[in-house]
Amino acid sequence: MLAVGIAMGTILMGWWSVPLVALAYGVALRRSRRPGLTAAASGAIAWGGYLGLAVIGGAPVGRFGGELAASMQIPGWAPFAATVIFPAVLAGLAAYLGARVGGRYLSSP
Repeated sequence: MLAVGIAMGTILMGWWSVPLVALAYGVALRRSRRPGLTAAASGAIAWGGYLGLAVIGGAPVGRFGGELAASMQIPGWAPFAATVIFPAVLAGLAAYLGARVGGRYLSSP
């Protein structure tokens, strides 16, 4: 469900919604075992799924990624890895901080 929320937030509001959704998740589920890890995996799944749907829809994702990699003189897989790692890092850190900082102020003494 978190991956769907991150994907929908990205579609509707842009990339900056990733840490906002994950922060809310971290605050809401501050007592869960690993909110940062769950949010990081969800971010990667959300953007990886979005890329997959773009490919299925006929977008030239492969060609663009290859041309981008060639122009930057990096391996062909690097743009795709960065596309999945970026939301994972954003979501993971935001959820972790939300659980730790938000949990301090919302939990009863």
